[in-house]
Amino acid sequence: MLRKTVQFASLLATNLHLSGWVTGSIFTGSSKVAMIPGLHCYSCPSSVLACPVGSLQSILAAPGFWGILASGRADALIVFAVIGFVATLGLVAGRFACGWLCPFGLLQDILYKIPFPRISFNDSLRPAKYVMLALFVFGLPAFLRPVAGGAGDPWFCKAVCPAGTSLAGWPLVSASDGAFQTGFLFWWKSAVAFVILLWAVTVERPFCRALCPLGAAWGALGKVSVFQMRVSDACVGCGKCGEVCPMGIEIYKNPASAECIRCGRCEKVCPVDAISHSIRAKS
Repeated sequence: MLRKTVQFASLLATNLHLSGWVTGSIFTGSSKVAMIPGLHCYSCPSSVLACPVGSLQSILAAPGFWGILASGRADALIVFAVIGFVATLGLVAGRFACGWLCPFGLLQDILYKIPFPRISFNDSLRPAKYVMLALFVFGLPAFLRPVAGGAGDPWFCKAVCPAGTSLAGWPLVSASDGAFQTGFLFWWKSAVAFVILLWAVTVERPFCRALCPLGAAWGALGKVSVFQMRVSDACVGCGKCGEVCPMGIEIYKNPASAECIRCGRCEKVCPVDAISHSIRAKS
């Protein structure tokens, strides 16, 4: 109950421009310079904060980014602020934000409540999120330029992000009366989003497990984060933790797993109270 309360409170606090859902307008106030600790599109009608993934790509894709960065101009140096924001959260608590603060994580939690036949998740898909981070968030926006020195594209936002489509693209197009173009990319992203949202009905948090670049960054940093999960010698290996884990992991086998979102479900079901969290990793 505590986690759900925090999730919904975070959703409300970052979506205060509720009139945007009626008018189809995007909030452009000063709070948009700050970022939400999660995946949530800048263009969502109610959003009053920016998405760290979108912000990072926008900077990397700026015309002449590398030259501007070399000159030390402040508008390029902001990239370090965005990276620092993500890195700080990861080094403090790993993927805690995924489990407690991310709007798209909450949407997946809600979708999985829908009664529907479940399917198993293929663990071989987990590394794909690191490809998303390296290629679609960093590589393509920073280096793929149709014209030398020109602008790149925010490829993760443009071609993949289901949060952008479901929480921004669809609402804005619905309220636009034809003001927004709906070409190939819109329909491509709509298909991607539909598949991922349907997937979230049949598998718990599939996007978090397989495709989220923020999850990749925070998971990698979580291995050395200040806040850690730990399993004591009292563990009997019953596997109950794995049965309730929304990420499909068995924490008793790897307390420092990069997949752990620190939701705390495993602690509650452990019959011998062997699972806990600490500000320092312990063996």
